[in-house]
Amino acid sequence: MFSRRILLLIALLSYVFYAILATEIGPVLPEISLEFKLSEAIVGVVAGLQSLAGILAVIGGFLSDVFGRTRFISISLGIIGIGALSLSSSPIVWMIGLSFFIMGTGFAFFEASVNAFISNLFSEKRGMSMNILHIGWSVGSTAGPLLAAMAIITYSNWRLGYLLIVPIILTFSIIFGIFIPRASNTSSEKEKVEVEYRASKMRILISALPTFLASFLLMSSKLGMNTWLPYILRDQGGTLIEASLTISMFWMLIGVGRLIWAPFVDKLGYWKTVTINSLGSLILLILATLPFPLYIKMMFYSATGLLLGPIYPTLLACGAARSPEISGAIVGTIYAFGTLGTVFSTIVIGFTIEMLGSAIAQIVFPTSIGLITLVSYISLKHEEKRKT
Repeated sequence: MFSRRILLLIALLSYVFYAILATEIGPVLPEISLEFKLSEAIVGVVAGLQSLAGILAVIGGFLSDVFGRTRFISISLGIIGIGALSLSSSPIVWMIGLSFFIMGTGFAFFEASVNAFISNLFSEKRGMSMNILHIGWSVGSTAGPLLAAMAIITYSNWRLGYLLIVPIILTFSIIFGIFIPRASNTSSEKEKVEVEYRASKMRILISALPTFLASFLLMSSKLGMNTWLPYILRDQGGTLIEASLTISMFWMLIGVGRLIWAPFVDKLGYWKTVTINSLGSLILLILATLPFPLYIKMMFYSATGLLLGPIYPTLLACGAARSPEISGAIVGTIYAFGTLGTVFSTIVIGFTIEMLGSAIAQIVFPTSIGLITLVSYISLKHEEKRKT
């Protein structure tokens, strides 16, 4: 029998390698475009299938509630491994797209099941455990692009970056499927899940709506920055190195922020943590839009990572705490809303840059975070009122 800390460590390590596969796509896209002679628009659609599969997290979360979390973590990691293996050997474009979709489906299922599993495992410290788990994403998202770039530069083979991770991901799939006791639902728990869905589905959905909305807005800003901030900074006079350094520091500080805030989330409460961090992020992002020298703007953008980092894991903990019996479905829905936010912001910011310029487009970031501050503050006051 593994201790809870060992289980958290295993989940964190699997999160690292999942994040590596999820973030290799940046350096790989130009190589796919060159190999298959595709336009930027077509290769964007092909790669976008990975993100599109994120909406399946709702289904994955429900299935993990019904069939058991550890069993479904094993299945999701297996799907990721199959997708990565297929991607590393696909000779034609439509198979590349299908492989991205398969891998993205595994990502969605993994997010829904592993977050629910860890959240319920540490039910008394959900906020802390979720923030620690998501440090794995920060580590993996830093290593992923570097691994892909090294494979391309050293071996002129973009597929190698994916192939190297396949055995590791499949090993974790076996660990969760065989060596970790199954956290499957008993028949009474399954029955309870069904009762929850039949009798109070609308109540749970309405009560979790602020969490879903906050996830949508957060990913609109955070991953919108990841996609468009380098372009915005270069358009305002920055170099490629300066723009890349800014986004790298942003992701690194997200991990640091999660580590710093982890001990305080459960003590402060979920919505108070989100309110404080979103308000601080809002101030920094407003300052970043002002006409300061470029290096000052870079500092403001990077520093937001310290405050934005804890928000998403805290939202997951908040959602899972509402109804632990169906936490997989709730967590999956939070992830799906975040995916929709990412797609939304990518399109909106792109059109805004084209029509109004980068100076106006960067206002999208503080606008999204400002709405999170409003939603979280209202939810905090509602929660305080309910307790009194």
